Amino acid sequence: MEKLMKRLAIALMAVVAASLPSAAWAEKARFTFLKTVSVSELNTILEAERAAFINNEVPGAGPGYQQPPTPRATNAIDVYTVVYETRIPERNNESVTVSGMLALPRLADRTKIPLMSYQHGTVYNKYAVPSYAFQARTPWPYDHRAEAYETRYMAALFAGNGYGLVAADYVGFGVDAKRDEAYLIKGVSAQASVDLVADATHYLATQKITPSNLFLSGWSQGALNTAAVLQKLESQGVKVRASFTAANPNDPYAALDGIFFLHQSTDSPWFSAMIGQAAFSCEMYGGPAGLAKNALDPMVYEDSKSIYKRSYGNPGGDPEVLNTMLTNWSKQKLISFLRPELRNSGAFAASDFGRCLARNEAYRQDIQSDVRIYYGTDDQIIRQRLGRLGAVSQLVVEGAPPTAQAGINRVAIPVQGGTHRLTFMSGSVQAKAWMDRLR
Repeated sequence: MEKLMKRLAIALMAVVAASLPSAAWAEKARFTFLKTVSVSELNTILEAERAAFINNEVPGAGPGYQQPPTPRATNAIDVYTVVYETRIPERNNESVTVSGMLALPRLADRTKIPLMSYQHGTVYNKYAVPSYAFQARTPWPYDHRAEAYETRYMAALFAGNGYGLVAADYVGFGVDAKRDEAYLIKGVSAQASVDLVADATHYLATQKITPSNLFLSGWSQGALNTAAVLQKLESQGVKVRASFTAANPNDPYAALDGIFFLHQSTDSPWFSAMIGQAAFSCEMYGGPAGLAKNALDPMVYEDSKSIYKRSYGNPGGDPEVLNTMLTNWSKQKLISFLRPELRNSGAFAASDFGRCLARNEAYRQDIQSDVRIYYGTDDQIIRQRLGRLGAVSQLVVEGAPPTAQAGINRVAIPVQGGTHRLTFMSGSVQAKAWMDRLR
């Protein structure tokens, strides 16, 4: 059995490395040691910081919610920042320099460890990303680390318990912050993570570390990106042992069509910011030019652009100005954010904006590895049916219902009373117990 596992690990390294456009790209990647985070610090992240993260969410937990006990960290971690090359498929594979993070467990023997790629959710501070999750950025008027909590949490939960963890900042963030983001654009977002996994695998080999298995995870926008990463890796023949997503939008078109034409009182006010982010991202990553102006009502166009460009209040974005903007917008129906001629579902679907959203779905490909899809029954961002869409799609293909116990592909698991954040908190703890048995 030991010989078999060794052969599988070597095969994994070879296949992952082969996903690079060329070996030279891996040689360009720079892994810079940042700091060692102690077990005590990691447990503070898992306890006090987690409590603050949960308590800052409005509304609170829904009926029946029970937070599972969060495992404590058992080892310190070494955190590295990574600067590497990726490509933008939506721009003819244009090469771009981006950043990310690698967290390695400090173990007596780490010659063979499981490797996880985490895809983070939506952030508004362009430095609230993995490469800055464990460091301050000065001079800078706002501390980004609270917004980067999800990455700190995953590093503490997984790397603090023996996993290697990589996390991409995505194009338009971190070292690439001057570039426009690609919100809900799956090609470029997935490519950044795929290239980081490949470069990290090369780097680990130089440190005499072999990934025993590859795992994927992501929350919210990062859940959509995780599904896209899984699609890309499997299409390249890379073996992924298992994945979990929490609060996955699955289909950006279905998500926005629902909030425009079937609005619910529980929908989050943050949707008003996301609409503009999605429209401008579609224009910048796929086009055509003028897509956002042709989609957004003139009354919200400039403010939406300022959110996309992070220029509200001052360059980089003032969170107080953003909150005021969202408070004012909360009095408007979200359908009013679209130009009048797009305010029916058929016209919206036929528009450049609607078509862009539709082609960035990440659930239809028949996946060949185990996925657990956590969705919250009280999620104010991702509606229940949307959250389990990936599993429902699998039912159509398979013709028979999978079960969580059997570990069959794309299993949807509800988090009773789970809001957007609580679905992530509970799902990640449940997924860790599952993945620990597979590692």
